[in-house]
Amino acid sequence: MIINPTKKALPIFNQLVKVTDPTITKNFAQANPFFSWHANYYTLQRKKVVILVNDLTYATIVLYDINAKSKKQLAQYIVAGVRAAFTLVGISDTAIDKYLEMAGKVELNAGFDRHVTGAMSNLILIAELHGLHEPQQVIQTKLMAYLMQIPFQHKKYAFVKDAAVAAFATNLTIVDSTNFAAENSYQLHKTWTNYHRWDKYENDQALLTGNGDRYEKIMAAVQSNNHLLLTEFKNYLANDKGFSRKVINKHAANSDLFINNFLLYYTIKTPLKAGEEVAEYLGEWFPRKIAYSTSDIQTNATSLRKFFDFLVLSGELTQAAGAAAKAAIKIGVNTGFEHIRLIENLGDFY
Repeated sequence: MIINPTKKALPIFNQLVKVTDPTITKNFAQANPFFSWHANYYTLQRKKVVILVNDLTYATIVLYDINAKSKKQLAQYIVAGVRAAFTLVGISDTAIDKYLEMAGKVELNAGFDRHVTGAMSNLILIAELHGLHEPQQVIQTKLMAYLMQIPFQHKKYAFVKDAAVAAFATNLTIVDSTNFAAENSYQLHKTWTNYHRWDKYENDQALLTGNGDRYEKIMAAVQSNNHLLLTEFKNYLANDKGFSRKVINKHAANSDLFINNFLLYYTIKTPLKAGEEVAEYLGEWFPRKIAYSTSDIQTNATSLRKFFDFLVLSGELTQAAGAAAKAAIKIGVNTGFEHIRLIENLGDFY
């Protein structure tokens, strides 16, 4: 059984046996979500309340007061919590025994499924409002029963009871994760033109000072190519990273601003030059023209890091160029923060 805590929650689970290969285990969890659980916690009166959510059924376990002493028995509490959760939705002891036998020992990996962690975050909010009814118990069965009556949405609305019954009827098997990973891995579809065709226009003084229509036409051609690049970038964020549509659109919009506005603002520069320009963009142009706060700069930098990862994956930048670009982002962020603080200080002065 694979437990995938959020980064924040990892210290609580440090007594669990760690998986040997995180990547292989993640593939197994994606191929067999019924045997994978995501985990997080919240604090109630200075005591940690751990919540685990099954990746397939969203069955929920709530463990109260997991501290330095009790986390040594956390694996046993998790197994008992699994039994309690499935019992609450009407699964027989025999079926649960078979599930636990197939699931195997409790092992620790890391969170990866944003759909499950998003649902888990909502359940934590509800649990905090609902409160505890069994403060002397580790396994909070009453709260678990309440939370599992709440419908969840993934591809469609469903209830834990219906999902669990269906899972025990059809998912008590182990899928070959090697084949699953190969079939479901992200495949790059390169539809854009080679950017080197526009190299000759960079810093072309005749183009910059001559016929404005010619400059506009060349810029429009680059932007059209950028549109194809950004479309595949969005596919990458959806299919490789599993981001929500809202997050994808945010990262794409931030990257769009950089390559379709800043890189083409003074001359013709394509994403091949992005790494060389990103420090100036984040350090001066973006805070001067767009940003209202340091958080705007940080958010934009996060999007650009993911964009540079994609440029490396697509072969537009080398690994070394991608690493240099990320180093430049860090420099640009620090400079941009100083720019924002300077503006704020001048505002206070006047």
